[in-house]
Amino acid sequence: MAGLVSRPIFLLGLMGAGKSSLGRALAARRGVAFIDHDLRIERLFGRSIAALFERGEPAFRELEHAALRSLVVEPGFAGSGAVVATGGGIVTDPRNLTTIAAIGRSVYLRVGVATLVERLDSEVERARRPMLAQVDLSTRLTELLAARHSAYASASITVDAECETEAILDAISSAL
Repeated sequence: MAGLVSRPIFLLGLMGAGKSSLGRALAARRGVAFIDHDLRIERLFGRSIAALFERGEPAFRELEHAALRSLVVEPGFAGSGAVVATGGGIVTDPRNLTTIAAIGRSVYLRVGVATLVERLDSEVERARRPMLAQVDLSTRLTELLAARHSAYASASITVDAECETEAILDAISSAL
């Protein structure tokens, strides 16, 4: 399958949509590299996402953009077919959407708020996600989804990510 792949695939969606777990599985299925963009940001800037967010969201978004730009110019990346799990807010910067569209395909993992609340309503998950700390989870996720809807809708492909992993992977593979 790797011989058929030439452009990177960027998974988009809100926190808890399954970008990292589905990304690993999709990369394994396709025989390509998997890149967790949040982990890349942490490695490049030497701090956790939560710690980087302490400077404020605008400062974090600049680091996120810088990390994306550094990824796409790496030798061989453009033709690698790698699967990249992005952070949920990467779509808030139009420069990121332009960069992603220029080099790869984007897949929006559509998940409803009720499912996201089920997946994220734990102390551990909230601690990892600065935008969810000490807020009403359902309200916050509804706000984020509404604010990002048009950006997510601009993805090359949209799939329902509330079903079983294999069905989601099949849907992505069929759409590519």
